[in-house]
Amino acid sequence: MNRVLVKNAIIITMGKKDVIENGYVYIEDNKIKEVNNGEYTNDLNGAYVIDAKGGILMPGFVNSHTHIPMTLLRGYGEGLPLMKWLREKVWPFENKLTQGDVEIGSYLGLIEMIKSGTTAFIDMYFHEINIADVVERVKIRGFLAHTIIGEKNEEQFKYVDDMYNKFKDSKYVNVLIGPHSPYTLNKEVLKQVGDYARYRHMPIHIHLSETLDEIEIIKEKYNMTPIELCDSIGMFDGTKTIAAHCVHLYENDFEILKSKDITAVHNPQSNMKLASGIAPVTKMIDYNINVALGTDGTSSNNNLDMFDEMRSASLLQKLSNMDATALSSYNTLKMATLNGYIALGIDDKIGKIEENYKADMIIIDTNKAHMLPIHDVYSNIVFAANGNDVKTVIVDGNIIMEDYELKTIDEEYYLYEARRRVKEILNR
Repeated sequence: MNRVLVKNAIIITMGKKDVIENGYVYIEDNKIKEVNNGEYTNDLNGAYVIDAKGGILMPGFVNSHTHIPMTLLRGYGEGLPLMKWLREKVWPFENKLTQGDVEIGSYLGLIEMIKSGTTAFIDMYFHEINIADVVERVKIRGFLAHTIIGEKNEEQFKYVDDMYNKFKDSKYVNVLIGPHSPYTLNKEVLKQVGDYARYRHMPIHIHLSETLDEIEIIKEKYNMTPIELCDSIGMFDGTKTIAAHCVHLYENDFEILKSKDITAVHNPQSNMKLASGIAPVTKMIDYNINVALGTDGTSSNNNLDMFDEMRSASLLQKLSNMDATALSSYNTLKMATLNGYIALGIDDKIGKIEENYKADMIIIDTNKAHMLPIHDVYSNIVFAANGNDVKTVIVDGNIIMEDYELKTIDEEYYLYEARRRVKEILNR
């Protein structure tokens, strides 16, 4: 039996107990067995002991919308609006990618994510089976959606089916379906996506209402918003939908998001960089719409650091609402952690530091000048900390990084291989 004790920690539970100032967490196998303040006094039973040394122990981040292999496109096609960027730069580059390229890009992304405290991510890409293979080796949680895009869809649905059958019993991989967007698919295919998702009891991950161009395309074609279009064909019915962006929303869109229990994923840095706009996060929260947080791909961000994303998210809402109280540090942290699991419908099992929850957690080093003093621990996490402060990462009870050292990835090899691959891709 795998046993781990983390002691001397400031514990952010994201649950009933809120903050435990000086506490410990005892883990058996993949579950939290005990959380309390003070010293652990029971028999250790051979448990591996991690001394947090006053660091912050909290649930790991959920990057709720990203495209992991796009690490290979970091900085490529800079300075263009979304549609021009996709058509002239991203899609031509991606057409050159092999399964091996996607695997290397995935390793590069997972190195970056783990080292900055992400323990789970919701992905949308192609060659997603190869990404899933990497996820299994690295032992991080991947909620992976193969992209459905374009006219030839039958092979893509078969790919999702093959992926589902391969990974349906996996501890780390969960399979989603990923219709790219209403502007790249017709409504017959979008309806087919909804039917398939219900058949497989599988969440849908889709880009929705990201830019004004998208709104205009769909309005001209259907006289509806993208969200109204998907709702009109029943795509949202009877399944969980995770809608990336939701930047440009009309009044009826808010009602649909709420009534169909859809999660909106805010990607503030990508939306700023591509000048897509500022999502109405505070208004969505006022509507009791679940809002999670994601980085989007590194080609439009350009990193996978959820600390960066939290800071941008909170500051943007304060500025856009002209209200210093908008999007509090606690609510921002909740978007980056628990709300990702609410999106997936598994927040009763994972996302909190509480007894019987899955043991997915990180330790943030507070023994640094920029982390002191701690008047408000949530504020320190959102506004002072950065990805380089994450010291230790535990997923499913397994220590996958300790004292800044990765345990499940040969970091030096994959950094070298990523450099080599990109040069090769550009010469194809």
